[in-house]
Amino acid sequence: MRQQALLAGNARHRLRWLACLDAVFAVLQAALLAWLAATVVTGDGAILQPALALAALLLVRVAAGSARSLASATVAARVTRGVRSEVAEALLYRPARDDAPGTLSTLLLEHTRAVGAYHGGYAVQQSVGGVATILFLAVAFSVDWVVGLVFLITAPLIPLFMILVGTGAQRAADQQLRSLEFLGGYFIDRVRGALTLRVFGREKAEVESVHKASGAFRDHTMKVLRIAFLSSAVLELFSALAVALVAVYVGLHLLDLVAFGPGPSLTFGTGMFLLALAPEFYQPLRQLAAGYHERAAGIAAADALAPRLQQHATDAPSQALSAAPGLTLEQLAFTPSGAAKPLFERLSLQLSAGECLVLRGDSGAGKTTLLRLLAGLLPADRGDIRWDDLPASAALLDQGSLGWAGQHPWVVPGSLADNLRLAAPEADDAALHTVLAAVALDRLPLGLSTPVSEFGGGLSGGQLRRLALARALLSPAPVLLLDEPTAELDPQLEQQIVAHLARLKGQRTLVIATHSELCGSIADRTLWLPLSEEDVRHV
Repeated sequence: MRQQALLAGNARHRLRWLACLDAVFAVLQAALLAWLAATVVTGDGAILQPALALAALLLVRVAAGSARSLASATVAARVTRGVRSEVAEALLYRPARDDAPGTLSTLLLEHTRAVGAYHGGYAVQQSVGGVATILFLAVAFSVDWVVGLVFLITAPLIPLFMILVGTGAQRAADQQLRSLEFLGGYFIDRVRGALTLRVFGREKAEVESVHKASGAFRDHTMKVLRIAFLSSAVLELFSALAVALVAVYVGLHLLDLVAFGPGPSLTFGTGMFLLALAPEFYQPLRQLAAGYHERAAGIAAADALAPRLQQHATDAPSQALSAAPGLTLEQLAFTPSGAAKPLFERLSLQLSAGECLVLRGDSGAGKTTLLRLLAGLLPADRGDIRWDDLPASAALLDQGSLGWAGQHPWVVPGSLADNLRLAAPEADDAALHTVLAAVALDRLPLGLSTPVSEFGGGLSGGQLRRLALARALLSPAPVLLLDEPTAELDPQLEQQIVAHLARLKGQRTLVIATHSELCGSIADRTLWLPLSEEDVRHV
């Protein structure tokens, strides 16, 4: 949590100063209000001066409150954005096979937002509440030690009650977040399988199931709110009773009905100051209690995110890949989720630096899956995958080490040049033209300015695949992982691209999944999938 707070930068310190300044303004406001009330009641002096001073202070306090709200929102936004970036990187570089997309989206959106809200609200108020309480106590004791003693005795009741309700609030927040994770994954799975559900006539039953899941989430949310409202109501009762106690003490002394303590020397102005100070004394503690549910939600979210962020931190590479590294597979085993038998089991292979490994086999044999394992995009069940001495997951973390060209390329809205420069931001137009010529994509009417939409609009399927290949070739990565780079191309164009890939051998290590005989001809080693026991012994 402390490291996450650093993501807010200077905004966190500015927020603390503004919160502490509000306590000073509260003391000044109580003093000016007492001055104005005493002037009106006693008729001594003009009321214009204290009225103007009070009005000016109120305006300043409103402006400071707005600045504090802005600083709080800034802190929450910066922490949310920073944590979200770390979580997104962790999910990208170390995905969990058993997590549903809904669960991942909840981690990325709701949990990170809860952590940001905690740092922008409760965490700051927790540190400021102690400072403000000490300031108010010092002022109260300097004016009337009996009132200061009332403050001192009643103040711990609020933190004590927060501790008492803390366990229940934390448990309720944990249940709410788990329910939200389940609901997100459950709903998305049903949406994805809508056609299948309709074929088997399960629409109504699944609608009822989603309704039950959403009802459970609603119940958990209401439980959290119920605890929050109950704790706020009790704390308001405590503070109201304490303020009433101060009011009774001041009132009895002003009426000369009691004579203990320094009360007999109280003037109307002093008594009014203490009465105005009493609600302000409890305000920071009430704000702290009101944000206690933010603490529960933030801690629950941080606990859910911590394993992924810690795993991501341990995967960080200590060294970069050398040029054209070798590949080592040792006893690799992998079983797809829901599959009855493993796709690979005890797969071992050695590829020298700069060589080309070609993966062959029918569709569905596991070529793309093996490429993802080599890239570190999927965790293996057992075994070891290393590029030289670097694990596959760490090689992926070392940005620029692996170049990827898949069957379904990811593009961003923009121009052809924008998408190419994702792999090499500093590349000039000459380098872009060269790589486009290598994949025969240099004859587009608009050239580098060819528009590309979010889903590849503006280019055909084959052109999109060649764009992905061009992007991989343009990158400085010493390893290229290519999935069907020559699929659906005419023989002349395929021969041109295969010849270019053959020239890269020795400079880069290539792993190519393909059905093409021509593309397979440049292989130094060929791996046929699926593997039999005999195949494994001879790889």
